[in-house]
Amino acid sequence: MVLAALLHRVRACHTADASAFEPWRVDGVMVGRVHRARVPLVEARPTPFDRRDGRLELAGADFAARSAALAGLVARLAAAGHLAAPLGEAYGVAAPGEAPRLQVDRCAVAWLGVAARGVHLNGFVRAADGLRLWIARRARGKRTFPGHLDNLVAGGSSLGYSDEATLRKECHEEAGMPGELAARAVAVGELRYDQQDGQSWKADTLACFDLELPADFTPQPVDGEVESFALLPLPAVLASLAGPDAWKPNCALVVIDFLLRYGALAAAVDAAGRAQLRRALGGDFG
Repeated sequence: MVLAALLHRVRACHTADASAFEPWRVDGVMVGRVHRARVPLVEARPTPFDRRDGRLELAGADFAARSAALAGLVARLAAAGHLAAPLGEAYGVAAPGEAPRLQVDRCAVAWLGVAARGVHLNGFVRAADGLRLWIARRARGKRTFPGHLDNLVAGGSSLGYSDEATLRKECHEEAGMPGELAARAVAVGELRYDQQDGQSWKADTLACFDLELPADFTPQPVDGEVESFALLPLPAVLASLAGPDAWKPNCALVVIDFLLRYGALAAAVDAAGRAQLRRALGGDFG
């Protein structure tokens, strides 16, 4: 059943069990979550974390001091094999709606349950038989989800980058897209989820963009993160999502949202089912 398959794709991103994680704070404000099995690693001396009134707190007087202290812990965890090697990409660590209180390397974002933001682009073409959507296949050598299907362009927003700046950068790096073409992308909303990946907490916000592309534009892999691109009619995209094809989970959310907004599910899912999908995309599975 198409609806059940799509709901399964959405649920895959809403799996976090808050009871399995301990919040950690800066100046009394929660900015992340650590799996309870990892708390001893975080508290092992030397550590920048203290216990204050029974709560896990990161020490440090200011942005620079906190960032340096946490970077030291991340380096030790990576050296001991508890974390992948640092990537050299800084992500802000902040409570919702606040300015970052420190920064951390991207490799530790989910390990420490820090909220992250990324951009995802639906690149589509108007053909005689209807809309077609560019779908990427991730490189087989990718550290995460190798060989899985993906959006035309997607990437995390490093500290100091706006959504638009991140999108332009990723369009160039992943698809060889000129900046003037990428600049035509239209922001269409956000998707948010809390996903548990083993002992990691992915608190992600996806800034979604649509871009109508000219028929003569063909994306080209540039940075090695994408193996190939395919331009698919929307019924074929839906069949892929409803079938066993391997999709990067959060990218499936973005495409399902696109199919809903463009009426591509009307023939396969009734109005009540489409409403249920929209609620599920917002995290409501009631």
